[in-house]
Amino acid sequence: MTNIYTIHPLKSELILFYEVTTPEGENEWGGASTEGAIKWLRYAPTGSRLLVSAWDSDEEDAHLVGQTLDITEIVRAASL
Repeated sequence: MTNIYTIHPLKSELILFYEVTTPEGENEWGGASTEGAIKWLRYAPTGSRLLVSAWDSDEEDAHLVGQTLDITEIVRAASL
């Protein structure tokens, strides 16, 4: 594992925002709680997705950093 390189610091000031969407793509839950997102996904209908996005924020505005990621499969695999 010594060949793993990361460009993301271990502790970041970015705000992570999680969303659970229905199979139709409608937002069912959203928030900053990782635990809450996983619980919502666990009880969501089959085909629901868990998305995560990173935001940079000052006192007034928030700005999306990068692209929103679909982490549904990795969360489900880790829950086995």
